[in-house]
Amino acid sequence: MNTALFYLAFVLISSGLMVIAFGPTWREWRHPTDTEALQVLPHYTTDIDHFADRFRALVQAHQAQVPGPYANEFDFAPVSLEGVNWAGMLRPLVCLGSVKPQTAIQCAVPLFVHGDFEAPARSRFVGLLAQGRIRLGAGSDVGQWAHADASLHLAQGCSGLRRLSSSTAVELEADCCFERIQAPHIRFGGDAALQPEREHAPLIEASFDRLEGALRQSEHVTLVRGDCKLPRTHRYHGSLVVTGRLLIGAGTVIEGDVKARGGIVMGDHARVQGSLCSEKQIQLLDHAQVAGPVVSESGILLGAGVQVGSPQALTTVSAETIMAEAGARAHGTVWARQLGIVWSA
Repeated sequence: MNTALFYLAFVLISSGLMVIAFGPTWREWRHPTDTEALQVLPHYTTDIDHFADRFRALVQAHQAQVPGPYANEFDFAPVSLEGVNWAGMLRPLVCLGSVKPQTAIQCAVPLFVHGDFEAPARSRFVGLLAQGRIRLGAGSDVGQWAHADASLHLAQGCSGLRRLSSSTAVELEADCCFERIQAPHIRFGGDAALQPEREHAPLIEASFDRLEGALRQSEHVTLVRGDCKLPRTHRYHGSLVVTGRLLIGAGTVIEGDVKARGGIVMGDHARVQGSLCSEKQIQLLDHAQVAGPVVSESGILLGAGVQVGSPQALTTVSAETIMAEAGARAHGTVWARQLGIVWSA
């Protein structure tokens, strides 16, 4: 009898513990309550124009009178802009025409401009979306994101931390700071530093197999243990992996991918037709060209006239820190995970 009571008590206690443990799961499965979409913060999405696209969708839904989170939460700026209290705005602001304020503005809410937008020097914004072009005066600041359907231009000393994007081109003058940029054309410091291309000397056909310490890994990949230095004006076919530091001579062409653990320095007018990757710093001297991604775990320096990618083949430049000299260009995405700076030599 005692044994039967013991087993009965064991079953009841076990059932009770299972109800306590699995009851909430069963209840949530039968009647879901956590169905709201999670908020995506600016730090946690790699899609650079995500927040601009989301804001555009909200504005379009409002104009179409579609119910949504901002259906009745927009303010509209007057055409003359007289009397607009930019700093006192509490709701997203919509401007139905082109905007060109005469004095610096401080706007603490997302701003939508149905046209061009030109801000005076030392203006401040949280989020900015224009269906035309955007020009920010010297010393202006974008706190979270800015997108222009036409070109996006930041004058000297602007800060564009977080996200900058354009459907055509992003231009940053000297002393600008940035983190993430995306556009078919990205220009640093304008074109003043660009020089006419010199005539290239005839290239000498060469092979990675003749390098000191070279080991053939496959038909198209060669490994070099230790540091490696490629001479000037040579042409190499295939991909190269270096366990140390790699120096690529001026004018040399590599028709393949390049990886080096100890850092990479590309001489002036050198070209790599594939990707360029390193754990250490990557330095591209004046007028060097890389067709594919340029990725470093530490830092990247882009000299004057450097070009990464092309309008026909967009690519990525990514590192903890990026320093771009005036005249450097990229096509696609430039992502400085800590800080990027445009500087003049």
